[in-house]
Amino acid sequence: MASLNPNFHKRFGNSLGTALATLILTSPAYGATVEERLAALEQRIVELELQLKRKDAEIEQQLKLKDAEIAAIKRPLAAVKTQTEQPQSKLDGRIYQEYERPSYRFKTPPKSIFLSDSDTTLQIGGQIWLDAIYNDGDMANRGGFQTSSILLNGESNVDKTLLSAGQSKLSFRSHTPTKHGDMTTRFEFDMFDGDGNADFNLTHLWGELGNWGAGQTFSGFMDINSFPNILDYWGPSAMVFARHPQIRYRRNLDNGNSWALGIERSDADLALPFYLDPATLEYSEQNDWPDASASYTYRFDQGYIKTALLLRSVGYKTAQQKDEVWGWGINVTGTYDLNYSHSLKFQIANGKGIGRYLNDPCCHYYADITGGSDAGLDGNGKLTAIGATAGFIYLDKQWNDNYTSSIGISYVDIDNIVSQHPLSFNNSLYSTVNLIYNPTIMSRLGIELQYGELENYRGDKGDNFRLQTSFGFKY
Repeated sequence: MASLNPNFHKRFGNSLGTALATLILTSPAYGATVEERLAALEQRIVELELQLKRKDAEIEQQLKLKDAEIAAIKRPLAAVKTQTEQPQSKLDGRIYQEYERPSYRFKTPPKSIFLSDSDTTLQIGGQIWLDAIYNDGDMANRGGFQTSSILLNGESNVDKTLLSAGQSKLSFRSHTPTKHGDMTTRFEFDMFDGDGNADFNLTHLWGELGNWGAGQTFSGFMDINSFPNILDYWGPSAMVFARHPQIRYRRNLDNGNSWALGIERSDADLALPFYLDPATLEYSEQNDWPDASASYTYRFDQGYIKTALLLRSVGYKTAQQKDEVWGWGINVTGTYDLNYSHSLKFQIANGKGIGRYLNDPCCHYYADITGGSDAGLDGNGKLTAIGATAGFIYLDKQWNDNYTSSIGISYVDIDNIVSQHPLSFNNSLYSTVNLIYNPTIMSRLGIELQYGELENYRGDKGDNFRLQTSFGFKY
C-alpha cells in the first residue's frame, strides 16, 4: 500500500503533538537537563513511529482481505463450468449435463468452496441412498436389475429380499480458469456391489483443460443423458454403458452443437468355442490398438440427437496361432420433449464386436463358461466379429414439481455364431415403471416395478419380477 488516507495522518499528527506536549510536562524527567529530556523524547518518537507502521500494516492486510471477499462475491457461480456443460432445453429450462444419470439429479442449490490464494473452486457432493428390493424369481445380481444374470439352471438365491446402500456415492469436482481455458477435475466413487453389499467402486477419475480431457469417465460411444429416470442401478439391458481410461478432444460449436474424438482402453470379450474346456484353454486376448470413438451432437428446441461411432480391433493369441478382427458400431441416442411435462428418451445401437459396451452382454452370468460376445471362431476356425443390435425407448412424465414417473422397454439381440456355447447370451428384454416423490429439493422417495426376460443360444428362457423402493438424500 503506497500511503494511508492523508486525513488519517493529519489527525494522527495532531494527536502526536498533544502527546509530546503532555509527555514533556508530565514526565518524571521534567526538571532534568535538556539533553536528557530530548533523549527521552526521541525514544518516545521512535516507539510511536513503530506503532504507526504496525497500524499501517494491519490496515493494509484488512484491505487485502476485503478485496478478496469482494472478488469472491462478484465471481458468479454460473461461471464455474464443468467439463461437460450442455446448453439448456428451451422448453423447460433444464440443463443437460453428462454428470450422471437423471434419477441422481436432485434440485440442489449450487455449492462451491473458494480456495484461498487460488482461483480454484471446489465442489463436494454426493448422496446417501437405500434400496429395498423384493425378487419374485432368481437373479445373481442382487443389487441391480441385470437381466443377463437371471438364473436358468436351477440355481437359487435363498433370500428374496435385500436392503442395500450401494447407490450411495461421494464426488469431488474442481474448476480453475487458466490461459489455456477452463481446467476441471472429477473424482467420484459409489458403493455398489452386485451382492448387495456396500463396497468401494471407483467410477470417475477425469480431468479437462480447454478442449482436451484425460482419465477415466464415460465412453465417448455412450450417452449418459439418454439414461431414463429410473431407480434401478443397472439400467436398460440395451444401454451402451462403459467407463474407460481414455483421451478425448471435444469442441463446442457456436450453434450449441458439439463433436468429440477419443481413444479408449480396449478390452476384448471373446466367445469361447463350445468344444474347448475353458479350464484347459491356454490363450490370451489381444488388444493391440485402443478403441477409437467419434461423436456429433445436434441440438434443437425440443432436445438433441447424438450420433456416435466406434472402431476397434480385437484378437487372441495361443502358442500355435494368432488372429485378430476389426469391430465397429454406431449408436444413435437422444431426447425429445413432447411438451412441458412429457419427454421421450431413446437409443438404437448396431454393430459387430461391440458386445462388451452393452449393459447385458458385457456381464453375462455364465461368461466363465461361454466367454463374451465381441468375437468368436466361425465354422472355419477364423476369428469373426459377432453382431449385436440394442435399443430402448422411455417416456418420462413430470406430474408436478414433486412427482415424476418413467415407463419404458429395452431389448438387446446377439447374432450368435455356430461355435458359441449353448449357454451363451442370445437376447434379453427389460422394462420398468415407477413413481418418484421429492419431499424436499434434497431428498427422494420412489417405488419401481421391474420385469426382465433372458434367452440363451440353446433357447432356454427365464424371467424375473422385482419390486424396488428407494430412498435418496443429497448432500
